[in-house]
Amino acid sequence: MRWLFPVLVIVTLIFGGSYAATIVTHMLGPWSSTAIEQDGSLSHMQFATDLPRPAWVPVYPGATVVQAARITSLKAPSGFHSLDLATRASRDEVKRFYVEQLTASGFEVSDLGTYSLNPATAAMLGIAGALLAKRTATDDQIDIQIRTADGLIPSRMLQIRWHKISEVPAAAAQSTQPSKM
Repeated sequence: MRWLFPVLVIVTLIFGGSYAATIVTHMLGPWSSTAIEQDGSLSHMQFATDLPRPAWVPVYPGATVVQAARITSLKAPSGFHSLDLATRASRDEVKRFYVEQLTASGFEVSDLGTYSLNPATAAMLGIAGALLAKRTATDDQIDIQIRTADGLIPSRMLQIRWHKISEVPAAAAQSTQPSKM
């Protein structure tokens, strides 16, 4: 295991952090956990690279699955799902793909840009762009955060989250609304 840290540093420098994270995820393998909520109910968490996802959650062509997660609770029985992908595609290619795919699946897609961050702050936080898609007819929402590229052979992380709109607390739902300028 002494070799792991130097290998991860080299992979991060050459291929980017998303591919180093893929190595760690595959070494850990699938796992799950249960949390006890304040009200005594349980939340169940699953982590793996091959968790099932709905057909309307597209995977960018050629992307590598870094990790997937599913969290279910009494208040969110349908669950909060996430999928982290590594890709070498540009921000614009990723945006174009997801806007086309989600629109074709009946979603209304909003380009959130870099939220209300100025360019320097967005770059420091590694945020290249974000999309928000809602399909109210089926109560579905999907959020896609596109990270900045890193590594000598640049790659970027795509962080995809989806859930039922009705299962999000009101305060959290307001924070994902596009800002009106």
